Amino acid sequence: MSNVEMVCPCCDNVLVVDTLAKEIVAHRERKKKASLEEFLEQEKNKPAELEKKMAEAREKEKNRSEYLRKKFEEAKNNKELKDPAPNIMWD
Repeated sequence: MSNVEMVCPCCDNVLVVDTLAKEIVAHRERKKKASLEEFLEQEKNKPAELEKKMAEAREKEKNRSEYLRKKFEEAKNNKELKDPAPNIMWD
């Protein structure tokens, strides 16, 4: 089976044509390229998005250290905490 891909002049999509059967076997939309204006708009918004992500990461890290401190205090105060199972290799 020999297929040929071509761009439809009417709908500007990709047609896959079977040359032996002389019929269209597939039709799919062609990916549109972003315009220069869209690209520049995305680039303008990129610093604000990065700053937002950094602020979220800082807050998460701050909360993480507080969470770990609380867990450590709980474990330290828990007298019923048992030793690890003997089958654990600590090497």
